[in-house]
Amino acid sequence: MIQIEKGYGSGTGLTDRYAHLFLSAVLLLALALRIYALFGLRETVYFDSLLIDERVYHEWARSIADGIFKSSSVYEFAPLPAYVMAFVYKILSPDFQYVRGMNIILGVLLCLLVYFIGSELRDRLAGLLACLVAALYEPFILYSIVPLKTSLVIFLFALTIYVLVTTLGKVSFIRVLFLGTVAGLLINSRPNFIVIIPFLPLLVVRDLYKNKTGSSWKAMTITLALYVLGFSLAVSPFVIRNYKVAGQFALTTTQTGRNLYYANNPENRDPYYRPVPFASSVPTEQAVQFTIEASRRVGTRLTPGEASSYWTGEVLKKALEHPASFAWKLIQKTLALFNLFEAGDHYHIGFLSRFVTFFKWPFLPFWLIFSLGMAGMLLNLAGSGRTRYLFIIFCLYALTLVIFYTSARLRLPLVVILIPFGVIGSLDMRAYLKRKQFKTAALLAAMILFFLLTSFLPIRGTGDMTAYYNTHAVILDGKGLKDEAIRYWEESSRMDRPYSAYANLFLAGRYYSRGDRKKADIFLKKIPDSSFASSAKYGLIGDLRVHEGKIDEAIVAYEKSLAINSGQRRIRRELIKLYWNRDRERALAEYETLQYINSFYNKSES
Repeated sequence: MIQIEKGYGSGTGLTDRYAHLFLSAVLLLALALRIYALFGLRETVYFDSLLIDERVYHEWARSIADGIFKSSSVYEFAPLPAYVMAFVYKILSPDFQYVRGMNIILGVLLCLLVYFIGSELRDRLAGLLACLVAALYEPFILYSIVPLKTSLVIFLFALTIYVLVTTLGKVSFIRVLFLGTVAGLLINSRPNFIVIIPFLPLLVVRDLYKNKTGSSWKAMTITLALYVLGFSLAVSPFVIRNYKVAGQFALTTTQTGRNLYYANNPENRDPYYRPVPFASSVPTEQAVQFTIEASRRVGTRLTPGEASSYWTGEVLKKALEHPASFAWKLIQKTLALFNLFEAGDHYHIGFLSRFVTFFKWPFLPFWLIFSLGMAGMLLNLAGSGRTRYLFIIFCLYALTLVIFYTSARLRLPLVVILIPFGVIGSLDMRAYLKRKQFKTAALLAAMILFFLLTSFLPIRGTGDMTAYYNTHAVILDGKGLKDEAIRYWEESSRMDRPYSAYANLFLAGRYYSRGDRKKADIFLKKIPDSSFASSAKYGLIGDLRVHEGKIDEAIVAYEKSLAINSGQRRIRRELIKLYWNRDRERALAEYETLQYINSFYNKSES
């Protein structure tokens, strides 16, 4: 297949002469768009509210900045973002609005890195166009203005890719050292990047050998040693801390088994993340309750690492017992990874556009970037070693999302690779047509069409907006807008999708507090015992029966709740109170159990 040589038909004279001017204009556009979007968000209830993961990292960073962070367990969440935020808080103040500002800067720098990547892969025109696409890509803009760690994660991934492509073909020991350092920071921002870590130095060494630029054993050994040194420098503070407080050598967090189970347990028929009945949806409680449940099932106390291994084993066991259904689930998750639906775990641009006019603008959609990027990458595999290496990294990271689960923000690192290749594919198509290479142009068009159709294939779980309605209602409720919150919860309930269960739970509580017992019971009955909200349902029923003075019914409800999720501390305390005046011995036994449950949390307060 004929490949387009670097610089062909790209107007290199113009782009070379004014490259810095064009680049500055695109970066200013990226900055202006992000600031404009932030001002739009400022007029909504989201601006001064923290969502689940945002709150976790904000509180964690505050405790680090204040010098009061204490934990005796391995990190449950990727630690680097918390320490970066803590640094910002220490310098300025513990206000999460500063994180938005930091993320905007990182978002603009991401566009710059995409320019460098595109320029390295083809030429400056490709780099400028790739930078422009990154500047205009809506999810990049969104995650530049919210206080999540996503902007930092994508920036570090793009930096890793850029250092890699500049190292290939012109190996520098300084670059190799820096590559290892950035890779170490990367896995401490998102642990599933660990799959690409061992491949990065191997790709560099292979490139050394292939290009005869340093094929001696000495050069290759030094390359590997420098990469390991850089990597070690980046991860050692976190590894040493884990060993010091928990006595364990842990390179990453203890989330692997838990996330595997979330994504692959038989009860979750959707290809996306769904909670489980035996663990809370609150991030700071999830990991502990997974450890408690694993310990309960095996009949002995497990460490978080041992619990993670247990849940991994459970997934493997189910896969071997039902290989066909497991394979089908993997196929569904593969399609979900490339589906046009932007499955978010915090924000959804379509829903947010109701309140922020900026997000109604017709920006470039994922399905277009995906189809052009995949076609451009595949078409250039044969003629470019760097393309093959990036394709390997693309596939490795994509594989982690297929094995676990995907969402709009989790697949954003893939877009960093897709954008330059999408631009390259478009430039190739123009060149093929100009040269009248119609067969090659037709092949490229067929590839684009194939991936375009792939992104539109119907799968389970797409279009589910209930989580976003629930989140919006929770924010409204917290601001005292009770009636408006109920309206959004009721809309979520009517959709009758997985997260409608949480809407029903909130509605039951709100209507009961208004004295409408009949309506509260209707919403409670909508939550089946198979729902991941069933434990919370029985906990709420227990609370309501206590309020009514129906102690026997309250005890039954609390017992059912604990039978589903035995790691709940509040429910167990309420049950002990009820037992105390009826069965002192039973109350004391429950108190002993509570002390045992508390010991899991005491080791993991973060």
